[in-house]
Amino acid sequence: MVLDPGASALRRHYNPSPLIDSAGGRGLALYRFVALVYAAVLVGVHRGHVELWWPIIAWFVVALVWSVVAPLLPRPTSVAIAVELVIACVGIFLTSEVYDPAEVSAGISTVPGVWSAASVMAGALLTGIRGGVLAATVIAAANLVQAEHPGQLTWHNIFLLYILGILVGLAVQLARESQKRLEQALAISERLAERERIGREVHDGVLQALAMIHRRGREIGGEGEALADLAADQERSLRTLITRFEPATSGPTAVPADEGDRRDLAAGLASLRSATVEVVLPAGPVQVPQLVAREVEAAVVAALDNVARHAGDGARAWVLLDADETGLEVVVRDNGVGMPVDRLVRAADEGRLGASSSIRGRMLDLGGDASWRSPSTGGTTVTLTVPTTHMAGSSS
Repeated sequence: MVLDPGASALRRHYNPSPLIDSAGGRGLALYRFVALVYAAVLVGVHRGHVELWWPIIAWFVVALVWSVVAPLLPRPTSVAIAVELVIACVGIFLTSEVYDPAEVSAGISTVPGVWSAASVMAGALLTGIRGGVLAATVIAAANLVQAEHPGQLTWHNIFLLYILGILVGLAVQLARESQKRLEQALAISERLAERERIGREVHDGVLQALAMIHRRGREIGGEGEALADLAADQERSLRTLITRFEPATSGPTAVPADEGDRRDLAAGLASLRSATVEVVLPAGPVQVPQLVAREVEAAVVAALDNVARHAGDGARAWVLLDADETGLEVVVRDNGVGMPVDRLVRAADEGRLGASSSIRGRMLDLGGDASWRSPSTGGTTVTLTVPTTHMAGSSS
């Protein structure tokens, strides 16, 4: 039986590049054709100032062919972007050769016009902001070299190129990061769902059999008690295995068990499971600062010690851990005989500080608190809380 079904899910990559590049690529392909038509319109408007037509026609043929071929590529590449930059720069430099020099000095629009920005978009799609800014720098340099006296319009266009490269690059980076997070969420969800399915099967079969062996061994006595203890140990180990969600140690969705001075509180509490203590944990790790983990675990151990001492024979305890953006909460509940309302006050007056110091004192030091509730029907519930400010580690 494979009890780590998430491994295959973790190895499955929901690669974000094809999704993002296909959407961005379609937009870029449309932009090339629209910009090429606009460039042709501008040439038509300035046809009275054209001195050489064949270079313009040749450039438009090359640009049109590239606009058809480029979208057929699986995704932008460095070579493809370099080719597009060369085509754009050649068109920019042709401006000084095909138009009347007087009009060129006056700042007539370049032959490619806004088509030059296509390479900036392609660079941003490939490597994000860095690629967009690099491509914009190449086009800007070509415009400055072509213009004899760069005017306000030239600088305005250069500024727009950089804005385009930065914004498209930022959008691409954010989209890829979002896709990676989606990949992680899907993989973890698949792993948890499969673990829950296997856990149900194990619970309906193996765990029930071990529980029965444990009960029957106790009833038989003698050597049967050793068998009962062994069955109980195996039952606890198997429950821990099927209920504890461990993060992967490798792969794109891996979550390190320790992050600097942080530790998984859930793993620490899981070690407290026993024949009389059941621990219920969240699906994933609960990373908290080392100090918080140590103090909370110590407080829980003190609470369980009180259960063992005062709850009565046969009492069982349950430890429940919950964590969200507001902080964490640990509930220690037992089904024992309960305690009088003034029990904690009398214990403190008598010098027994297990509850007030070992438990509540630790929580107060962390900025949290501890409370006790013992209904008349029996049993005691201890609630430990730690706010978010003391969970955030050194960055808070």
